[in-house]
Parts: sequence; C-alpha cells; structure tokens
Amino acid sequence: MTLTRQQPALVEHYFLAMGTSVLVTIEAGTESRRAQAVQAIAEVQKLLVEFGREGWAWGNGALAQFNRELEGGAAVPIPVLLQPLFRRAWEIRQTSGGLFEPRLGALVRLWGFDTAEREPVQPPASGAIAALLEAVRAAPHYDGGASYGPAPGLCWDLGGIGKGYIVDLALDWLRRRGFADAIVNAGGNVAARGARGDRPWRVGIRDPRSAAELPQLLAALDVHGESVITHADDQRYFEHQGLRYAHLLHPRTGQPARGLRSLTVVHPDGALADGGGAALYVAGHEGWPALAARLGIRQVLAVDDEGAVWASETLAPRLQCSSGLRIRPC
Repeated sequence: MTLTRQQPALVEHYFLAMGTSVLVTIEAGTESRRAQAVQAIAEVQKLLVEFGREGWAWGNGALAQFNRELEGGAAVPIPVLLQPLFRRAWEIRQTSGGLFEPRLGALVRLWGFDTAEREPVQPPASGAIAALLEAVRAAPHYDGGASYGPAPGLCWDLGGIGKGYIVDLALDWLRRRGFADAIVNAGGNVAARGARGDRPWRVGIRDPRSAAELPQLLAALDVHGESVITHADDQRYFEHQGLRYAHLLHPRTGQPARGLRSLTVVHPDGALADGGGAALYVAGHEGWPALAARLGIRQVLAVDDEGAVWASETLAPRLQCSSGLRIRPC
C-alpha cells in the first residue's frame, strides 16, 4: 500500500529520562524511513537521558559536582554542557525580577521536592527556610561567564527550565537529520515541529484536579512549531493540616507559591515557556498578566485557586474546550 499524507508513518517510543516518562513521535513520511526514524529516536533518548543525569542538581552528574564544589566556598567552573542553559536561566531570572530563581536547589531539597522518592509530610522550620534565603540574597549575580562563585550554601537547580530547553534541542537535532515532523512529550511538557501527515499536532491541557489515572482535559489546541508547558500544583506536592504544599517555591518567601492551580504557556521557545511559565505561576493570579507582557509571553491559560479558567486574548481563540467549560478573558 502506498502511504499518503493522510496515512502518515508514525514511529514512537516511550522511555524514562529526566525523572519522568518521555514519548517521542516522528512522522517518518514513508515506511522505508522507519528504521532511520527508530535510530533517530534512540539517539534522542541518549541525549535526554544524559541531560537528565548531568543536569540534575543532585546525584553524580556534572551539575551535582558543580554544586558540591560551590559548597566549598570557591569560584567553580560551570560544566561546558550546561553553560548555555545557565545563561538562559539567568536571563529569565533577571527579566522576571527574580520570580524565576535557578539558585534555590538547597531550598527545594529542604522541602523534600528534590526527588520523587521522598514524600514530605510537613513544612520545614521557618528558621531553616530563612537561612537558605539569606544565602541566596548574599550570593553574587551570575555574569554570564564560564564560572560562578564563591557562593557557599548555594545550590543551582535547573529543573524549572531544563525540560523546555533540552526538548527544543532534541527537536532541532531531529530536523537536521531529516525528521522535521516530530513531537516530544516529556512528562506533560510538550513541544512539536512540523505536522502529523496533513494535520497539525494536537496537544491537550489537563485539568489539574482530575485523577492521574483518569486525566480530564480542560482544552486542546493545534500546535505549530511550539512548546506547550504547564506548571501545576498537582505535579509534586503534599498536604498538611488541610493545605496543599506544591513544589513551585516563591523565591522571596521560601514558601510554595499560592493563587493558581496551574498555568500553561504556549510559545516557540521551550526554555522561555518553561522558565517563564514558572515565574508566571509564582506571580500568581493577580501578577501573571503583567509579567507575561514583560517576558514577551502572549499565550497563557491559567486556572486559579477557585477553579476558574482564564486565557489571554491571543490564546483563547485557539482553544478547543471541554464541554461546559467557561474561559474568562484576561
């Protein structure tokens, strides 16, 4: 049978990387290219697994070693692999007024959000939080160079930007090898290039209060060379005395950010969608629209603490919403 654009040769593969499940799908064009597509996905898997190891703030990789040396109180060379990401993270940190802060690794670990294997049961002591925030305030700014420090007590954590950054690199790598039509879903952080045969790739935005085993969608949209990245309070959290404590920490208070259940950014730049989206989530329901304008992010869907759904005027017309859902403009 001759394959047509209506019958694309889709090649997909699941694997674990960066602490989450990853699905890579390639529209190979014809069955004759299937073997090449399989090989390309295997190489993408290697790239993402390596990045997950080397870019994790803890463990035995390059960033973890950097953090251990930084703890010693000297200026430390930044791993070459991570230098571009350090610069992007710092750029977003500055533009967001510090609401995205890549140097909160020690605070993330204090709360118990550094690994899925840990299950926190209560907030840490306020004195311990204050000490780590003081270490961040006392630390030098990053000048964009090949080293950083001295900054004792500091730990860089690139988890709030890393997936968006590396998935873009993976898709660019696939394009250079002749696979311009592909989509990568890294634990719900999605980026797509090209199309699926004669149709665009379609991405769903999950309701943050739906059950993980039976997820419900708020909306879906067709994606054209963009990332769709969601930050939400259901991704890693614990409950204590009736309050939900989620992993997205406010850099000024050291406490989990409040005001939103989830916030989704659609943008061609995955690093900005990821890191900028984290800053918008921290800014909360009242603050995210102004910050989005400052960051150049025009397509946002947000769910506030009461469950109301808000969308920017640029994104709202693109959304195909679930039945009965009311989208409020902002």
